[in-house]
Amino acid sequence: MGIIKKQTIKGTIYSYLGVLIGFLSINYLMPHSLTPAEFGLIAMLTSAPLVFAQFSILGFNGTARYFPYFRNDEKKHHGYLFLACMVSLVGTILFVLIAWLFKDQIVSHNTDGGSAKSSALFSVYYWYLVPLTVFTLFFNVFDLYARMLYNMTTGLILREFTKRVFILVPIMLIYLRLISFENFMWLWLVANLIPTFFIIARIVRDGQFSLKPDMAFLTRNMVNKLIGICFFTILTGMAPVIIQNVDNYLIFKKLGLSATAIYSLAFNFGLIISLPTRSLYSIAYTVVSESWKSKDIKNIRTVYEKSCVTQLIASLFLFILMWASIDNILGITPPIYSTGKYAIFFVSLGFLIEASTGINGVIMATSKYFRYEALFNLLLVVIIIVANLLLIPRYGITGSAIASAITYFIFNLFRYIFIWITFGMQPFTIQCVLALAAGILAYYLSVWILPLHIGNYYVDTIVRTAFITALYLPAVYFLKLSEDINSIIDGAIAKLKGR
Repeated sequence: MGIIKKQTIKGTIYSYLGVLIGFLSINYLMPHSLTPAEFGLIAMLTSAPLVFAQFSILGFNGTARYFPYFRNDEKKHHGYLFLACMVSLVGTILFVLIAWLFKDQIVSHNTDGGSAKSSALFSVYYWYLVPLTVFTLFFNVFDLYARMLYNMTTGLILREFTKRVFILVPIMLIYLRLISFENFMWLWLVANLIPTFFIIARIVRDGQFSLKPDMAFLTRNMVNKLIGICFFTILTGMAPVIIQNVDNYLIFKKLGLSATAIYSLAFNFGLIISLPTRSLYSIAYTVVSESWKSKDIKNIRTVYEKSCVTQLIASLFLFILMWASIDNILGITPPIYSTGKYAIFFVSLGFLIEASTGINGVIMATSKYFRYEALFNLLLVVIIIVANLLLIPRYGITGSAIASAITYFIFNLFRYIFIWITFGMQPFTIQCVLALAAGILAYYLSVWILPLHIGNYYVDTIVRTAFITALYLPAVYFLKLSEDINSIIDGAIAKLKGR
């Protein structure tokens, strides 16, 4: 657990620094700088490349489970990076062809009135999708390669922190009315592309960049394994990305770009809940994969249990902090965005459910039963699309958020039951129950004891955050709910005493 804990802490720190920057830029500056339609365009150009890039890698990211067999510093890991780049090049060609053939279907929607102008705006900047997708694709390729070489935080830092710093620059410029929207879009595009160059430079600096193939290593058996895993990863890899991004597109199709902007703001607030989980998943994948190879089931069980309670504590803490101050948070945005209040709640609830089940997805994806993960993902894609189509017309963007929460619940329930039955691993303990009870109690005490409004939005938020923190964290510590969290707090206390 040592390598996971250390790098999770480092990754989480940079992730939260990125969240602060993202909160400033996306949740405050952009709503005050761009029209809802322009903001919605940015949301579409941010989410769509994630889906297209996942398709374009053609499932090769799933071969990470076999990387331990490629690992060889002297032979440059038997040309693994070369294979990844060649497969991605083929995927890029397929993506560009699809983007060209289906442009009209992608940019069109069936709403009326002002939404027609929003569709035209998307059409004008449609081809931004090509560089955004290609650079996202190759960033993912090199990030995967770096993580397989135990450089588990560079990609995360570049994606969660560095890119947001670059994006903040054009946002500040348009907020100050120093540039036009057209110039903003060019600068925004460049800011999104830069991290790919950085991660390549880091791999080159580490002496791990090599595009030399090793065809002799690719035996018939290995090729069959790689093809098989790629096929199933197209299903398993696409589904989580679709689940997290299809709502933006369906809202655009049904309600237009302005509604997409409101939902995107709500989703961005909810995304804060997922940050500890995202850091853990990217790091745990390598460790669990190696544990399967060495048949160290005990280590997997330990990581599963610890990840469950630790992620529940961290994510629940963020959830109650945010919901306790939700009116303050929305008070600093233009009034139109306040309609996303309950979308924030249900999106956050979905991420909380995902976090509270630990690394079940990693265990499934790296085990010999990874094909069942593909079936679960296929089922979930159908569920979220159908749920969105049913709920958006009735409840608007809140309906899409409800669909997201339902999907996460069903998805993780399937994983939980399967792992319990197949491997005999059940991560929930009494500590999880106590953590949930402590969080709920801290929230309701803040509601019952503190006045409804204390000063302005910022003062009220600070007071509520301090109050909940003063209740929840000591409860977690003294009840010894998480060994890892207690060790972090003990370490911080020891450093303070040493000064």
